[in-house]
Amino acid sequence: MRVAIFTGSPRTNGNTATMAQFLANELTKLDVENSLFNLYEHNIEPCLDCRVCKADAMKCVQKDGMTLLYEKLEWADVIIFGTPIYWFGPSAQTKLMIDRFRPYFANKKLYGKKAALLLPAGSGIGDCEMTIEQFKRIFKALGMMFIDAIAVKAYDVDDVKNDPKVQGFIDDLVARITEFEI
Repeated sequence: MRVAIFTGSPRTNGNTATMAQFLANELTKLDVENSLFNLYEHNIEPCLDCRVCKADAMKCVQKDGMTLLYEKLEWADVIIFGTPIYWFGPSAQTKLMIDRFRPYFANKKLYGKKAALLLPAGSGIGDCEMTIEQFKRIFKALGMMFIDAIAVKAYDVDDVKNDPKVQGFIDDLVARITEFEI
């Protein structure tokens, strides 16, 4: 089983990154191959709506940071998205990545993959409902299976580290991820 974890936070040591690292560490303990990617380290251009991805090779023609991220999306059996919640939605960098999923609607290369969310938010789950619904619809459109979302109240640096419940949520997610035979 291979798991790709994509984080869309500009804070490399913030709550989103911490949740992602907790998850990666637990997966590694179980010998689950995983890779962690901070989207802010990749230059992702907006979708141009050129629609080339819907014909012939069904690939995006832009040559930017998404080239590597496409490879990793296709490499993974399970895809995890971690994003802080900004105004009830994912971060801008996360949204840029989502908008570039158009090739997968046509080429079906994400069909059958599993997906989950890591969502730290200033007010907790209430701030995350729209983002969870958005991702559920994206996953459904792409033929992916939604595993779960971990939504926690976290605003200040180290809020996730100082919340003893977070590790339990991560452990539960790891159990859900590894129950699938890939």
